[in-house]
Amino acid sequence: MATPNFSNKRFLVVDNIKQSRDTLKQFAYTLGDVKVDSAAFAKDAITACANVNYDVILLGYDLGENQKNGQQVLEELKSKNIVKRQTIIIMITAEVSEAMVLAALEHKPDEYIAKPYTLHDLKKRLIRSYQKKRSMAKIYKALDNEDEAKVIRLVKQAIENQTQYESECMGILSRQYFNMKQFAQAQDIYLRYQNEPNCAWAKIGLGKIALENKQYQKAETYFQEIIDDNRRYLSAYDWLAKTFQAQGEHAKAEQTLERCLIISPRSVARLKFYANVCLENEQYSKAANALKTTNELAYHSVHNHPENALLFAKAVLEHISEMPIDQARKLTNKVFNALSLMTKDFDDVELKIRSQLLTALLQRSIKEKHTSTVSLEAAEKLLDIYQHDMTTQGKLESSRSLVRLDREERANNILQQLAQDNAKDEDLLKEIDSCLAKPISGNIVKAQQAIEVGMSYYKQNQFSEAINELSNASRIIPQHTGLKLNLLQVYLVAYEKNPQNSNYIERAQLLIKEMDKLPSSSYSQSRYIVLKEKYELLINPETDN
Repeated sequence: MATPNFSNKRFLVVDNIKQSRDTLKQFAYTLGDVKVDSAAFAKDAITACANVNYDVILLGYDLGENQKNGQQVLEELKSKNIVKRQTIIIMITAEVSEAMVLAALEHKPDEYIAKPYTLHDLKKRLIRSYQKKRSMAKIYKALDNEDEAKVIRLVKQAIENQTQYESECMGILSRQYFNMKQFAQAQDIYLRYQNEPNCAWAKIGLGKIALENKQYQKAETYFQEIIDDNRRYLSAYDWLAKTFQAQGEHAKAEQTLERCLIISPRSVARLKFYANVCLENEQYSKAANALKTTNELAYHSVHNHPENALLFAKAVLEHISEMPIDQARKLTNKVFNALSLMTKDFDDVELKIRSQLLTALLQRSIKEKHTSTVSLEAAEKLLDIYQHDMTTQGKLESSRSLVRLDREERANNILQQLAQDNAKDEDLLKEIDSCLAKPISGNIVKAQQAIEVGMSYYKQNQFSEAINELSNASRIIPQHTGLKLNLLQVYLVAYEKNPQNSNYIERAQLLIKEMDKLPSSSYSQSRYIVLKEKYELLINPETDN
C-alpha cells in the first residue's frame, strides 16, 4: 500500500503517558513534513481542537483519573461540531472489554486500535482512512455545511463515477431524503440495499419510515430482524423501544432497553432514555439505579447536565419508603453528593432552590427532621429573593416539593402568580392544577379577566369601576401581592385626583398596614416602597419640598 503524501498535514497526539505520546509523535514525523501537537489532558485536547483544524487525531482512551476519557473527548468533539468530518480520528486503547469497545464505537471513530499494536498496523489504518477521507472530502464538507442539495448532487456524481464507497454514499443520500421528508426516494434506496452486506442502515431506514407512517407492526419487524441478525447493532434497540412507546407499550420499551444495556451499559444517552421509560412505568427503583449510573458516567462528559442529579433525587424519593433505613441512608448520601456537585458545577440560584427542597424531602424520608427543616428554611430564604426570576419549570417543580413539605400556602402563592401570568396557556394551567389538591386555574382565569378590565378602567381614570373589578379579583386570589399593589396604586391615584373622597386613602391605609409585613427581600418590595412614599406624601403634603 503506497504511502500518501502527508506533507503539511496537522496531527494531534492525545495520551496521558509521555512515552506513548513521544512514540506517536515520532511515528507522525516519519510520514513526511508534518506539524505535530500533543496533549496529555482531555481539556487541553478539546481546546486544541477548537483552535486548530487538525487533519489527524491519534486519541488515547485512558487519559487519567478524574477527567474525560478518550470516548468522552470524541463524543464532545463530534456533538459540538468542534471537528469536521474530514478529520481522521483513530482511537488507541488498552480497553478491550465488549462494553468499552461498543461504547467507543457508538461515537464512530474512523479506526479503533487495541494495544498492543504495531506501528505498521497503525500506518495501514491511517492510510485507509486518509484515502477514504480524500475521496469523500467534498461530500463531507457539504455535510458539515448542511447543504442538502449539494450533498445529493455530489453523492450522485460519486456513484456515477463508480466510487468504491458506494454503500456509504447511498446511506448518506437516503438520510438526506429522509431528513427532507422525501420518504419515497429514501425508501427506494433502503429497499435496494436492505439485504446487502454491512447495510443494516437500510433496514433501520425502512423501520423509521414505517414508524413515521404509524405502521408499528412493520417497524417492529424491521428493527427486530436487525437485532436477530446482529445483537450488537445498538441503535436498533433504541428504535424498537421508540416503536413500543408510540404504541403505549411502555413495559416492552423498558425490556428492550434492558436487553441493550446488558450488552452496552455505558451509553449515557441510552441510560437516560431507559430511566425516563422506567419513570413512566413507575419503576422507581430501576429508574434510580439507572440515574445513579447516569450521574457517574455523565459527570466528565458532554452529558453532564443538572437534570441528571435532580431526576436521580426525584426517582429515589418515590421508592425510598420501601427501603430499609440503612440502605435508604446510603442511597440518599449518593443523591446528596450528586446534588452538591450539580450546584457547584452549575452556579444557578434556581438549581440551588430545587436542590435544597429535594434535600429537605430526602432528609425527612430518612428521619432527619432537624436537617430537613434547615434545608427547607435555606430554600425559602432564596425563594423570598429570587422566586420571580425562576423559570416556569422551576416554579412548578419547587411548588410540588413545597406541597410535600407541608408548605401548601407558599406553593399556592407561587402557582397563583404563575397561573395569572399565563392565564391563556391551557396546558400550563392543567399542570398547575395537578400540583395542588384544589384546582385554582378556573378562579385564576376569572381573576385575570377582572384585573385586565380593572386596569383598563384605571387607565381611563374610571377609578370606582377599576376598584370594583380589582377588589373582585382580590377576593378570588387574596394572597396575590402584585394584585394588592395594583389596588393600592389605584387608591392613591384616585385620592390624588379626588382628595375629598377620604374613603380612597382609608382603604389605602389598610393595605399599607397589611403590606408592611412584606419580607424585605421580596421581589415586590421596591415597588411597595415607592407606593408607600407616595402615600406618605398624600397624607402629609407639607413634607413635600
